Amino acid sequence: MILSRIIHHLKTQNWTAVALEFVIVVAGVVIGFQVTAWGNARADREIITRHLHEVHEDVRADIAALDITQTDSLWRVAAADHILARVEGEAALTNFSSVAARSIDVALLPEVTEADYPKLLARSNLIRGFTGQRTGYESLVSAGNLRLIGSDALRIAIQRYFAGYEDLENNQRIYRDIRAAGLPILYRHGFSIFSEVTLEDVLAAANEDPAFTAYLRSGRELGLAQTEDVLLRQADARILLTLLTEALNE
Repeated sequence: MILSRIIHHLKTQNWTAVALEFVIVVAGVVIGFQVTAWGNARADREIITRHLHEVHEDVRADIAALDITQTDSLWRVAAADHILARVEGEAALTNFSSVAARSIDVALLPEVTEADYPKLLARSNLIRGFTGQRTGYESLVSAGNLRLIGSDALRIAIQRYFAGYEDLENNQRIYRDIRAAGLPILYRHGFSIFSEVTLEDVLAAANEDPAFTAYLRSGRELGLAQTEDVLLRQADARILLTLLTEALNE
């Protein structure tokens, strides 16, 4: 229809009408492209919002799991401290060389009571694993939609956070390997890794066997190292959770 009118105007040399028809055509094309672009942008926003909600849930689940891991790693330190202080004295604890890069606030350590004595050895052995949630992140990456995140800071924070899984998992394997090497010392005294035994029996084994004491010392240091890992991971998770919350509330 428009084409036939343009041809007619050309034949009649009605240049004003020709120009007007061209303007109408161009405007229609531009508006069409703009409407399409708006539609695509809206669809992209809906897609990335869904992804960010999923990643947000991943991180929230991580924080809850990390809280449990932190509690157990702090118990490992507190249990070993309680035993070693009775074997070597409180002053000996300050002379330990820690593999952790920073000191752990002693206020974080749980208070040991007599009710905890039967489980002290088991707690000094416990290395709680951490398996984070990656469902939302993997969906985001596999769909190739990282590019849809408008904020460079948020995109980088998400990538760095989930890249940290490998370091944490590698460290946990190292801690378990070191613990495994010392288990024959426990077995030699008739203790299993999760034995509930009296504090007197544990102290007797530590006093008569330097290797047992060394095992407890190593467990304490590994507990400090794991606690540091977990605290750093928790800090990263909370920072990312804040960024995700802000992005979703925009």
